[in-house]
Amino acid sequence: EHPPQKIPSHLQLGATDIDLLQNTVSMTVSARQIGSLIEVTAVIANSGAGHHVPTDFPGRQLILLVEAADALGRPLTNVSGPRVPEWGGPQAGLPGTAYAKLLRDVASGEMPVVSYWKQALILKDNRIPAFATDISAYTFAAPDEGDVKVEVTLFYRRAFHDIRRWKGWNVPDIVMEQETVILPRGHAGRRHDDTPSIMTGRDADDGGQR
Repeated sequence: EHPPQKIPSHLQLGATDIDLLQNTVSMTVSARQIGSLIEVTAVIANSGAGHHVPTDFPGRQLILLVEAADALGRPLTNVSGPRVPEWGGPQAGLPGTAYAKLLRDVASGEMPVVSYWKQALILKDNRIPAFATDISAYTFAAPDEGDVKVEVTLFYRRAFHDIRRWKGWNVPDIVMEQETVILPRGHAGRRHDDTPSIMTGRDADDGGQR
């Protein structure tokens, strides 16, 4: 007989394990002011998975939301950069992007669908491969005065918003990464803890580490 503590675990952690999800990718955010514009760059690195992120069920997706506001909390006007696609649920149309494998049903033409057991075509697949990095950039109109707060959040969503609502699935989004940069008007950026840096994230230099 083998003592239980010496039997190797057969537990296979997956998308139900929040700690595993939150250690799958890393995110670095930088912000700076150039003239009348606030420039924000988000770098997402698949640093902890040996496969594409997200993976498995085609309804899974990552939603990146980029927000910038003035000292009073008023959203700044987004000037350029990608936006969350129309299937992105509550974040659709907002500054940011989404990562997913999109399928279109051949018979009905409906998309995105998750019925991979039926004949379907891959319309787009921009998931992040293992050890790969995705970079997206955004600009916002700078306020006349006061600090600027930039907040970037990466959500993990288990199913497309409309399908989740139709099925009645109570599966809340999971925050995988979130970074905040405070950018003083006319100065170099600093983190919300007043560390003088314009960069945050696990991959940032010493001045911008979390």
